[in-house]
Amino acid sequence: MHIVRLPRLGQTMEQGIVTAWHVAQGAAFAEGDVLYEVETDKNATEVEAKQDGVLVRIVAPGGGAEIAVGTVLAVVAERDESPTDAEIDALLAGADEPAADSASPAPSPAAEPTPLPEPTPLPEPAPPVPPAAARKPPARATARRRAALAVPAARRLARELEVDLAAVAGSGENGVVRVVDVARAAVSTAARSVARGAGDPEPIVAPPAAPRLAAGTGAAESAAVASRIPVQGMARAMAESMARSWAVPQFTQQIRLDATALAARLRRLRYEGVPVSYNDLIVAATAAAAVEVPAVNASFTGAEIVRYAEVNVSIAVATDRGLFVPVVRRADSLSVADIAATSRQLAERAKQGRLGTADLSGGTITVSNLGAFGVDSGMPLLNAPQCALVFVGSLADRPAVVDGQLVVRAQLDVAVAYDHRVVDGMTAAGFTRALRTRLEAGG
Repeated sequence: MHIVRLPRLGQTMEQGIVTAWHVAQGAAFAEGDVLYEVETDKNATEVEAKQDGVLVRIVAPGGGAEIAVGTVLAVVAERDESPTDAEIDALLAGADEPAADSASPAPSPAAEPTPLPEPTPLPEPAPPVPPAAARKPPARATARRRAALAVPAARRLARELEVDLAAVAGSGENGVVRVVDVARAAVSTAARSVARGAGDPEPIVAPPAAPRLAAGTGAAESAAVASRIPVQGMARAMAESMARSWAVPQFTQQIRLDATALAARLRRLRYEGVPVSYNDLIVAATAAAAVEVPAVNASFTGAEIVRYAEVNVSIAVATDRGLFVPVVRRADSLSVADIAATSRQLAERAKQGRLGTADLSGGTITVSNLGAFGVDSGMPLLNAPQCALVFVGSLADRPAVVDGQLVVRAQLDVAVAYDHRVVDGMTAAGFTRALRTRLEAGG
């Protein structure tokens, strides 16, 4: 008889949600059977049994709250065992919750242990102080505790953006500093710097945290609440990723291009029996343009700019379970047909909830195509730490001037977001031009 704990399913995984059990309590299972499903901040995974056994007790039911790696999920016995409730209770009573790293099958190099607060030296005897003052902790000790109570991702972002964690108020449980808190602090600091540089007598104050907005006036005060949706798992990961991206100094270049050749090539390939989409042609063109301008196929880590030898294109896939961004690896070395086949496989796995960590990691540049939803254009946010994102709107017939004549042409609006810490305006223009050239030639 032994305990089953929540495993670490990816290098950066710290928490997860058991969404469903595939084996009922008291039922037997065989090696390779799916025991339960776990949703992490990156994907949903089915966990299989490593050996035969009987699920004698479920401790963490499906559909519960987010729990930490290493948390006890269940108790499993051998098939020839018949433990009593008292024996199971005794086993659980002696099961200390381990640290996240000790529960992982392989230690995570990306995870950072949360440091303990530095011990505060005992003060010298001092004259009695009023009770209210005596209860107030020293400001320095409070700052040290606040810096210690931060999730690893928040500490990494703070280092990248040079934000003092000790000065950041945490919005998480028990004051834990989250990524969104660091991003908000970075924006606030930048705003104050701009205000001082412009000679404004008063610093610009960053917008207050969302929970404080309810204190304002207006219809929201009296509006009836329809539902409250916990922000956890993939929803929390997306919120923190967007906050991280919002803190990046970025700019966007927009173009409208002639898509006549692109549409013609799509028709020709489909006539030849190659099942491709506009997005496949755009991914191929993006990869080729990134090879031509390698400065955009990079990421910013804070300490250095990392340029990559291969172009791995992240593609957005919408499903009933949320938005996933799987990666078409080595897209620069694939044919359009291979890109199409890979994209279809990734989209199918995303819809089935079967994407693995490897499918979702390693992207070096992103393509986001909302044209199929009737969106003409947009101002995208970067997919940090990548330094470029290609946003594509709908392909439509629009009026255009060709050789001095007003004609109707198939046109496509494209916007490319860039990280200004990595890419300057001229380099960005080179990539935007290369992308236009590729797409106007048919992808």
